[in-house]
Amino acid sequence: MKIILSFILMTSLLFPVGGVVIFNDGTTIEGDVIEVNQNSVSITPDGLTFPENILMENIDSLKLYNGEILVANNKVRLLYKNGEFVDPSEIVLSSPDDFEEYDVEYEIVPNWSANLYTGYPILKASSFDYYDDINPVYGLSIGSPWGLFMDDFFMNVISEIAYYDFNVTNNPDYEDFGGLAFQIGLSPGFFIGESSVSLTACTGIYHAGTGFIGGGSFDIPLGSLIMDNFGDADFVSDNEDFFEALEMRLTARANLVQKTEGGSTGWLGAGLSFGYEF
Repeated sequence: MKIILSFILMTSLLFPVGGVVIFNDGTTIEGDVIEVNQNSVSITPDGLTFPENILMENIDSLKLYNGEILVANNKVRLLYKNGEFVDPSEIVLSSPDDFEEYDVEYEIVPNWSANLYTGYPILKASSFDYYDDINPVYGLSIGSPWGLFMDDFFMNVISEIAYYDFNVTNNPDYEDFGGLAFQIGLSPGFFIGESSVSLTACTGIYHAGTGFIGGGSFDIPLGSLIMDNFGDADFVSDNEDFFEALEMRLTARANLVQKTEGGSTGWLGAGLSFGYEF
């Protein structure tokens, strides 16, 4: 065992100690492992410059890029600190303070997400009343892992493609108010338990010029609800990772869009979006 530990130590001095943490729900986070003790793992996620402490009770396993497994089934196989690997069985605790306990629980894992949105105008500006053939608005929103993540608060960069189509009945010569919109912006928010509240502020190019949307969403952990109610079903249990990554949002949006003939118009829409976290 000592020979193996010596080899691992030499390897860790030559190469970065990178690894993958797999949570109990199947989600993962990759980065540089700073420390592993009996209570938690300290890791700097890829793309971030500061470490996060993850409680051991939330971790299924931790595997280094070189294949070495430090944590398996919530149990620590090897401790790691200051570039040294130690077998837990070789440590004799003199007091409960020999291992530091952390009060910080990892809440946010920066990742990619995709959301399909559909909504319908419920309040319209007076300049919008001219359009009496109203169709739902559709959109595809992509959330990135780039942003600010602190405890329960987050703010990340998002992009969106939206399609809208509003017409005038019995007036085919009138130019349709519709097309594709390409937008980019920010989405700040915070977690309330497993759910979260987020805001959206985006700007971009619409069919006749620039536009702006501002809105808010209440995120529901759809995957957790499915697992809690239907987790015993074979199909659901066999695809647990997929269902855990699903989410649903109740969304409201205010839209301000330029018109071809000049000026601008807008509407307030409400809708639903269904998403998946990668």
